[in-house]
Amino acid sequence: MAAHRRFQIPLHSNESLQMMNELRRKRELCDVSLHVGGKEFQAHRVVLAGASSYLRAMFTNGMLESGMKDIKLRGIEHSVMEPLLDFVYTGSVDITVENVQALLSGATLLNLHLLGQACCSFLQTHLEATNCLGIRAFADLYSCSDLEHAAYRFICQHFLDVIKCEEFLQLTKQGLINLIEQDEIQVRSEDQVFEAVEAWIVYDFQHRQDFSAELLSRIRLPLVSLEFLETRVFPSRIIKTNTECQLLLGRVLNESARNLPPYMTTPRAQPQSIYVVGGRNGVDCQLSTLERYDLLADEWEMMDSMKHARTAVGACSLNGLLYVVGGECAVNSPHDDTMYVRYTECFDPLVREWILLADIAIQRSFISVAALNGYIYAVGGEDRTCSYNYVERYDPKTNTWTTVQSMRRKRSGAGMAVCDGKIYVAGGYDRGVHSDRASVECYDPDADTWSFVTELEKARSGLVLISYNHQLYAFGGRNRSTDHYFDLAEKYNPKTNKWTPVAPLLTPRAWPAATVFDGKIYVLGGFDGANRLASAEAYDPEANSWSFVRDMNVCRAGCGAAVL
Repeated sequence: MAAHRRFQIPLHSNESLQMMNELRRKRELCDVSLHVGGKEFQAHRVVLAGASSYLRAMFTNGMLESGMKDIKLRGIEHSVMEPLLDFVYTGSVDITVENVQALLSGATLLNLHLLGQACCSFLQTHLEATNCLGIRAFADLYSCSDLEHAAYRFICQHFLDVIKCEEFLQLTKQGLINLIEQDEIQVRSEDQVFEAVEAWIVYDFQHRQDFSAELLSRIRLPLVSLEFLETRVFPSRIIKTNTECQLLLGRVLNESARNLPPYMTTPRAQPQSIYVVGGRNGVDCQLSTLERYDLLADEWEMMDSMKHARTAVGACSLNGLLYVVGGECAVNSPHDDTMYVRYTECFDPLVREWILLADIAIQRSFISVAALNGYIYAVGGEDRTCSYNYVERYDPKTNTWTTVQSMRRKRSGAGMAVCDGKIYVAGGYDRGVHSDRASVECYDPDADTWSFVTELEKARSGLVLISYNHQLYAFGGRNRSTDHYFDLAEKYNPKTNKWTPVAPLLTPRAWPAATVFDGKIYVLGGFDGANRLASAEAYDPEANSWSFVRDMNVCRAGCGAAVL
């Protein structure tokens, strides 16, 4: 017989802290009062010391406050002190757009590192053109390097949207200089950098006109088009009223390029574009190639290839990077010519480089991928024996995949998209029952649960699902039972839980790639039942109409697409 037995209640510590939090709220057995912004918050020293190294040092290192019952805390907004205490006692707090900055400030002061990281992640998922400059400055103030870097990338990649916002016009002179000196800001031409500087000066011309020459010297004037110089620069108010600017223009434009500072003739980064990767081509070869579509030039450009050629991949963008997950590739084997892979690769368009990341747990192709709340979700897929309902989640900060709740149905080649904070997965094929599905599932990441919503009009796999303006669009696909390739297009409204038909594709296609860019949905490549396609078409949701765009350089099906 064992000499002893260890008895343990798994939730005992959680329940005890929950009870202590109730006592705190009732002001029972409290031994310290924290005064924040003129308001009093009672608490228990031992709990505070256990959660916050800042307060632990205050209470235990012989500081003046160690013997005080009433303590003033500065640098914390009283509106978030109650949520901060809830977190200290329970490890749980509601982060909102309204409170996140004050929470981060308080968490930083109290050395609540995990809460600080959660606030930074929240802000990162809420980056927009209207707030990214402020968030970057806020991140720099609180030494949140990951958030600061993410905000910087966002600013560079959305520069043309950022310069239209009030935050840009409110920048300090040095803040503007720091921004326009960056090689990475994405513009179609240097003309737009001049327009941005001009708008900033004119916004407060009386107080900013004296900065004109200094700011003009930071613009890469040799890269400004001649037509723009004649029609916009020389007639500009900031040039006509400033002799120093006129002299600078004349000196730079008449100088040989080899005598100018190198930055003056260094082109900026490319503007946002559509990227298409992987797939299978017209001669049945798996592809590693990546190509980029420049909408303004109406041209496709071949980019750096992936490390591993593969088709039936999942792809999405997150924080300005392209992620490609899973798929299948060819092998030389007398028994089977297909290898299902676990690879995850990431492409950075700023440095034009691919890197290998952590593998997914199960090798599979026809996997569906989407990004939500700073994570990448990979769902479903198949290998040579079965389809999966398995779901994995990738954390780019830790380079790790973890499992979350599985879907309620097995499916490969399903459409997947994020709409209003939830993941939707539509259609797909189940090898176990040899049937395509019409069912659609919705994943709630907060509850880690899947639920069914209204089915598609037709059961099919190899379709694409796209989110735009709070609605979902399902395009194309194939029904394996009938071998029918669809031009079918339908729209789902989550508020009414109804699908309605929209204008069909111009070309039936299964296993294309799709993405949203500049208010239109692009469907690229695929297989029409006879040929793999290089064609691409764009859907205008406002006009409910399709138009062809320039063909890709390579015909491909089973590819992935994203905007970077």
